Amino acid sequence: MSSQPNQSLIDGIRCLQYLVSSGRAIGCRELARLMGINTTRVNRLLMTMASIGLTMQDEQRRYLPGPGIHALAAQAIRGSALFSQALPLLERHAPKDIVVALGVLWEDQVIYIYHSSPDRQGSQALAGFHMLPAWQSVIGMSLLAAESDEALIARFSPEQWQQLGPHVAQQRAHGRVIWHHDDGEVSMARPLGFHSAALAFAGMWQPDDKQVTTRLDALNQLCIQLTQKE
Repeated sequence: MSSQPNQSLIDGIRCLQYLVSSGRAIGCRELARLMGINTTRVNRLLMTMASIGLTMQDEQRRYLPGPGIHALAAQAIRGSALFSQALPLLERHAPKDIVVALGVLWEDQVIYIYHSSPDRQGSQALAGFHMLPAWQSVIGMSLLAAESDEALIARFSPEQWQQLGPHVAQQRAHGRVIWHHDDGEVSMARPLGFHSAALAFAGMWQPDDKQVTTRLDALNQLCIQLTQKE
């Protein structure tokens, strides 16, 4: 049996992830551009997935997630140890006066499993935030620190690395990232170890040093709770 990865399977999964993450109907050419592969191949993959209900087309023949996505989403949630463990704890213990986010890294994008804010209901926190480029996210900065500088510099532009680099170094040195934004907001994140995810607090405006320390203590405590095995 070959030990080589199955490229067709990889492309199919990537195609489905990009389609679902787009949040709108999308054509084959645009999707192929996003993925960096041939349009004909993308069209074949989407048609194959349509045959089992994972995709469908609108009147303009653009593609959308199909009804099979609901079954796949439910099965994925049920099979996710991180989701099943984190959700009850976040609902009970996450601060209600700031943004609290739990995210994972995918292809240099942060996908949010949970994203709450003071002005949103708890049910809206579940996968309720669009994906964000990792270099623009404190969660992304925290998780990218696991990779070497050489690998990161090859993937990001000089401007992106200028913002990303110091925070990556901070994560490696201190086990967390604290990002002081130019507009006065402070955000912070810490990885959750084997889950390949990170928890973040954000939406803290012009806090003093004592407030930052208090929030960081709360973040650390919540991370410990999320990583404790039952």
